[in-house]
Amino acid sequence: MADTTKKQRIFMTGASGYVGSRITEFAIAQGYEVYGLTRSDASAEKLKKLGGVPVPGDLSSLDVLRRESAAADIVIHLADPFNLDLSHGYDHVIKAQAAVADAFADSLKGTDKPLITTSGTLMAQADPNGGETDETAPYHERGLVSRHIVEAYDQSLAKKGVKVSTIRLAQWVYGRGGSGVRVVLQISAQRGEVLCVNEGANFVSTVHVDDAARLYLLAAQKAPAGSIYNATDATNITFREVAQAIADVLHVPIKSLTLEKAIEQLGEFFGKFLAANNRASSAKARKELGWEIQEKQGILADIRSGSYVAVAKELLSNSGAGSAH
Repeated sequence: MADTTKKQRIFMTGASGYVGSRITEFAIAQGYEVYGLTRSDASAEKLKKLGGVPVPGDLSSLDVLRRESAAADIVIHLADPFNLDLSHGYDHVIKAQAAVADAFADSLKGTDKPLITTSGTLMAQADPNGGETDETAPYHERGLVSRHIVEAYDQSLAKKGVKVSTIRLAQWVYGRGGSGVRVVLQISAQRGEVLCVNEGANFVSTVHVDDAARLYLLAAQKAPAGSIYNATDATNITFREVAQAIADVLHVPIKSLTLEKAIEQLGEFFGKFLAANNRASSAKARKELGWEIQEKQGILADIRSGSYVAVAKELLSNSGAGSAH
């Protein structure tokens, strides 16, 4: 818990973003001060409204990162320069993230201050027999992107005396009407159909954004150096089920494509993302950090009767999607 006599300071990148804004609110409620890197007036205003302190800059502002991490008790790194466009490759992301990690290491090595970095469960290869995987599963060398290189570099900071841990977010972080579910709703409303790959038989890992946010704070409080935790809830849901829920609220049909056709129509990243098979277990986080799932509605119910209902209604009223079906 935070010190009651002097508030502990968290410095965060991505503090006003989808997951970061929830971490910010939970952290402030627990008695922390949150300083967040903000690259625009809009994100600065959003952070202020959450109760945080904006720090102007971006991920290339390495002196700012060094200064703020030195002044903080905890550093949480969520921001990512990747914009889901693979037309220029991924090497620039790897290089940028390594520079950020080095800047943090300059200030944190030998201090025992926690650094929590962000990765994804899609870094791990799926079990060939369809079972769940844990954090020891081998990296997916031919995954969506070479994010495993970023994760491995972040983890290597432990050898330099940095108390680093990594949260692997589920491929489908959902809730509060945002993230990937919202994107698929938008695309599906525009197209008048929900796309899946090979009938959507692939399993997906999911987690509610609030539960993911709580795990970051638990890692800050309890995680040892060099640790990795999957942030996942359900792993027994197929993408077909997600697609059906989206189709139901938009009143549009489902269309199955081959992977090649999906990449052709949606681009390499998004086509492969829809096809990705992922069943990442969070048993380690539950056992070692005492993480508990508190948002029990589940992704399918949240789409059909929860936070995405209003999103679907807005999209339908704007586009007229579903009117012909």
